[in-house]
Amino acid sequence: MSVDLGAPWSGAAAWASISGTGSIELELYDHSEQAAQSLGGDVAWIYTIDAAEIPRLLELFCVPDTHALLHAFAERFDHIHQVRDYLKAIGVPFDEKFDSQA
Repeated sequence: MSVDLGAPWSGAAAWASISGTGSIELELYDHSEQAAQSLGGDVAWIYTIDAAEIPRLLELFCVPDTHALLHAFAERFDHIHQVRDYLKAIGVPFDEKFDSQA
């Protein structure tokens, strides 16, 4: 299951999903002309929130489960960078991966 999140610029798409390990993955896929010109093609960023952090987020967002949390991200934030910045601001750790060959 995935939930669409807003992208911070035109030519990009973003979504949140639950991985097989129970972690949350926030993905930003940039297929814009700018990405192709400056980075040589499509690129992606993946932010992974460990499953151990989810109970804290459920409490903060007052939602019953991870599926509802993904929907809360989409409803509360305009785009994926706002989600990422919020996580940083409240001290929720996440792994960030950049894929230059997306």
